[in-house]
Amino acid sequence: MATEAQTPRTMRAVRMRDFGTPDTLAVEEIPVPERRPDVDVLVEVHAAGVNPFDTKIRRGWLRGLFPHAPGHVLGCDVAGVVVDKGFDVSEVEVGDRVYGLIDALKPGAYAEYAVVNSYQLRRMPSNLSFEEAAAVPMAACTAWYGLVTLGGLAPGKRVLVQAGAGGVGSYAIQIAKHFGAWVATTCSAENADYVRALGADQVIDYKAQDFCAELSDIDIALDVIGGQVNLDCYKVMKRGGVLLVVLRGDPVEIGNRERLMAEHGVTTKIVAFSAQPQILDELRPLFESGAIKPPAIKVLPLDQAADAHAQAETGRARGKIVLKVR
Repeated sequence: MATEAQTPRTMRAVRMRDFGTPDTLAVEEIPVPERRPDVDVLVEVHAAGVNPFDTKIRRGWLRGLFPHAPGHVLGCDVAGVVVDKGFDVSEVEVGDRVYGLIDALKPGAYAEYAVVNSYQLRRMPSNLSFEEAAAVPMAACTAWYGLVTLGGLAPGKRVLVQAGAGGVGSYAIQIAKHFGAWVATTCSAENADYVRALGADQVIDYKAQDFCAELSDIDIALDVIGGQVNLDCYKVMKRGGVLLVVLRGDPVEIGNRERLMAEHGVTTKIVAFSAQPQILDELRPLFESGAIKPPAIKVLPLDQAADAHAQAETGRARGKIVLKVR
């Protein structure tokens, strides 16, 4: 582990040379970022999570919200070691193993070092590796924020998780079961045993079965897919239920939302990405007790970031993809 005095002036980082396909990502040698003197922390990055959110930024789909210039370093999920901190930082100490969410407007975690506002960092659960910890923040916080904060998750609720084998889905199943809900999920046949192991009560093979014919009276549905799947979710929901849409900007969903809400008596809520590190405080004891576990993880080296993005964009990755930085 580098200390402040030993921190090099330059580092390897994956930069987005332009908006576009995965091959716009390239490893370059760039200066180590400078932190603000008061509230920032310099993290020696050991692993970085890869999220669909990252791929959308790279494609330019979110450039209205995140107008990055060529050369931007992606990566909101970070896990590593504190090597330097500002004078007003008391949450973590130099040498702590930490994880958290980096502001998407700032240079990210696809690099050997990252500057993070101390508010966005937490000490890692003691039983997680860096790669496991990097698979937590965005996916787990999205699932928790949707189901618990927006959805009113409670014992006995009937929950539908679309794409249960994905990153958000893997956490959503476990969180829902921890709260005492009944959980149905969709996935491919090859992932059926995986989602059952996470706790799913009913597994629906989306290639061979119509979930509309299999389910009814759903209290909370979590949709990360959109399109026709989103429209069909309304058909299986109880009046008064909550449909949670993980932010996609999907014109099919947006164009039909008000009509279907009125027709089915369902409230639709958008689960937008935001850095909510207080959710990590709720999750920490659950990881340490084994009540919630990291999803399946595929680890790739930093210089294969383009391949990681290509795999993430297939929509068929099980669990999470993580870049190993050191």
